[in-house]
Amino acid sequence: MSTMKSSTEEYSCIAVDMGAGSIRVMLGSVRADKLHLEEIHRISNEILVQEGRDTWNIYQIIREIRKGISMAIERSVTEPVSVGVDSWGVDFVLLDAHGELVDTPVAYRDKRTEGMQEKWQTLMSESETFQRTGINSYVFNTLFQLLSLKSSKTLERTSKILFIPCYINYLLSGTAANEESIASTSQMLEVDGNHWDHKILENLKLNEGKLGRVIDPGTKLGRVIVPEASDISLENVAVCGHDTACVVAALPVENPNFAFISAGTWCIVGVESRKALISEEARQLGITNERAYGNRYRPLKNIVGLWLLQGLKKELSADIGFAQMEEMVSREKDLDQVIDPDDPLFYNPDGMKAAFNAYFEKTGQSLPMKFSDYLRVAYDSLCFSFRFHIEQLENLTGKSIEVLHLVGGGSQSEYLCQRVATLCRRDVISGPVEGASMGNIIIQGIAMGKIANLKEGRKLVKQSCQVKTNTPGSITVNLETRYRKYLTLKT
Repeated sequence: MSTMKSSTEEYSCIAVDMGAGSIRVMLGSVRADKLHLEEIHRISNEILVQEGRDTWNIYQIIREIRKGISMAIERSVTEPVSVGVDSWGVDFVLLDAHGELVDTPVAYRDKRTEGMQEKWQTLMSESETFQRTGINSYVFNTLFQLLSLKSSKTLERTSKILFIPCYINYLLSGTAANEESIASTSQMLEVDGNHWDHKILENLKLNEGKLGRVIDPGTKLGRVIVPEASDISLENVAVCGHDTACVVAALPVENPNFAFISAGTWCIVGVESRKALISEEARQLGITNERAYGNRYRPLKNIVGLWLLQGLKKELSADIGFAQMEEMVSREKDLDQVIDPDDPLFYNPDGMKAAFNAYFEKTGQSLPMKFSDYLRVAYDSLCFSFRFHIEQLENLTGKSIEVLHLVGGGSQSEYLCQRVATLCRRDVISGPVEGASMGNIIIQGIAMGKIANLKEGRKLVKQSCQVKTNTPGSITVNLETRYRKYLTLKT
């Protein structure tokens, strides 16, 4: 019987968890075979429009991360041994020969990628691009962002391209390297191994040296050199740079026949796999194969998620929270309407309710009577989308999916967890809420020799947090009819 290395030693690590909505510095302490998380510092993060472009406020982000690390060092009972950084996918910074920013980092929702998918198809087919990278063609992919910069003076001045978490690592330790899981979101990495695809880079007229080497998650980058950590020996570990890969690393898995749903602004439905799913059927379904910890893949589907509800919430005159919104929709009532969250109307609309109305009109559906009905349509349609993609993943893998792990902010919603269980007809295990931070800490622990392996790390998570199981309720005729309607809208 294996014994966790952490059982004999108390230690702490710092996790920098960067989300598109907020950035947090978390202190993770392991003692008595339990992982304790404490939020040390949080700042809101939002896309800023500067000179007509959607950008990130990178200087504020850097300043606040350094402040948070300093606070975590002061707060920690034991001297932290390491720090790791994870973030959302695809976005990057451009550095000149002196390591300075060439330009303000542009956010993935910026309109510079409009028309780039079509332009790319004149250079390489979607099918070949998918076969070479395992990554599906989403308009926000790094590939299309860089295509919009092809042969530009901005790119000519660029000496190094680093993904957002890798740039923060570079500022912390001075080591410039792109980590595999975040690099895989670019649609420029070979589907096997950790090399950039030479044909794709040729089509972009991009020198491979600007992207540099790709390193495995868990690689030690060196001692943190910022003044805030000058008094201690703090190692910078390249954890899974992509936050969803950290989330999956922290799943408290018992039944191997599972799928995961990461419920946030984006909802992600996927499985863990030893191989990529790169059939033409997988491509047409929108499956993308991002990398996971331990030489694994995460075949998954990105779905416009709680963004639907966040957008509707903005249009409410009263300032209410999600709990109150769920109270509005919790009373069972038959509805006819349904949407496909994948429809481009919902990607970045000026007004979410207007986007719903445009979709209803486009598909010949009547408009809902009350605002709460829009909320119900959003919740139910998300669940229908989960069920559809879970069933498709079963078909593609030939493996039965028996349980769903629901993680992220959405896992705190009892209404959503129960709705997913009922509409997807499977048990839903909710938690941990702080999956990305926990996965970040686990990978640091393995790299620093404090945790034996991923299996032991997941066991540590299960021992450390409350997980709840929701079993399916009875599904009404109306709900099943609306699911069939959803399926007709998908085709």
